[in-house]
Amino acid sequence: MRTTRADVAKLAGVSTATVSYVLNNSRGIAEDTRKRVLTAVEELKYKPDMIARSLVTNETMQLSVVVDNITNPFYGDIVLGFENAAIEKGYFVNICTGYKNIDEYFENFISRRLDGVFIVATIYKFHIEKLYRLVDEGIKVVKCENIEADLRKVSSVENDYMTAMNDAVGHLYNLGHRNIAYISGQSKILKCDPKLMGFQKAVEKFKLGNTVVLEGNAPYSSDIPDGYNLACKLLSIDKSYSAVICLNDLMAMGAIKAFNENGLRVPEDISVMGFDDIPYAAYWDPPITTMAVPKSFLGSKAFELLYTNMKKGNTGYFMNRLQLIERKSTSQCGV
Repeated sequence: MRTTRADVAKLAGVSTATVSYVLNNSRGIAEDTRKRVLTAVEELKYKPDMIARSLVTNETMQLSVVVDNITNPFYGDIVLGFENAAIEKGYFVNICTGYKNIDEYFENFISRRLDGVFIVATIYKFHIEKLYRLVDEGIKVVKCENIEADLRKVSSVENDYMTAMNDAVGHLYNLGHRNIAYISGQSKILKCDPKLMGFQKAVEKFKLGNTVVLEGNAPYSSDIPDGYNLACKLLSIDKSYSAVICLNDLMAMGAIKAFNENGLRVPEDISVMGFDDIPYAAYWDPPITTMAVPKSFLGSKAFELLYTNMKKGNTGYFMNRLQLIERKSTSQCGV
């Protein structure tokens, strides 16, 4: 038989209302009373009825994270950081991949009355109006992945890709590279692509010679095969490039494989850089030089902003800095 709140109250010698106050932390309760209630909860292995609780508190204690590609370890570490922080506050986290129609996810979130949502997906996968509809329905939102949105309505935690791209190009420039390609995999027509904007600004700043940006095709995936195919495309266009920057580490892995298969040694003949610093990057051959995102911290910071929004009503903003991790996929030009 299911243990009830009344059972907890009887064992603790208090009213059912007092049990609710302790579990919801909704008003001050004497410490000895609180301990008796919690001891009874543990002894009886009582699990609150979250549906009934939500009718009283108007909170479901459920959140959701929507990511672009759950198979990419980059997103996995972000989710773990977010989920661990959420669990400490008693929330249950649903994880949704970006492979489905995200607009439909949003409608599902509304029908399930989620308390908050963390969006780590690029803007071309959903409509911004649908995002605002979540807010209008009382669901708090924190976004990432450089989505242009009204920060009066949603919170934002972003990675400083503009500065990171400047640092990446500067690293290659200091190694003597002047002909640098960027394997983006995205489309130049997509709005708010800070990596692309950062690359273009760095090209001007360092007065680089031969440069090119390789775009992808819809739906603009950025996995190992995409890096491989675009690197092959680069070689078919022009073999004069001494260095390549890739959108992420997965694409850098694919690019290295393509270069090796076409008789180019990395980094002796061509240097390769990635972004994110996923665990695989340190164990690839050669280990990949990359711009590291503090991923778990990013996830926990996203929850912090979301929690503040849910409890206090105010939105927030945070910019995450990246760090250059130099490994063996880059070297002095011509060495």
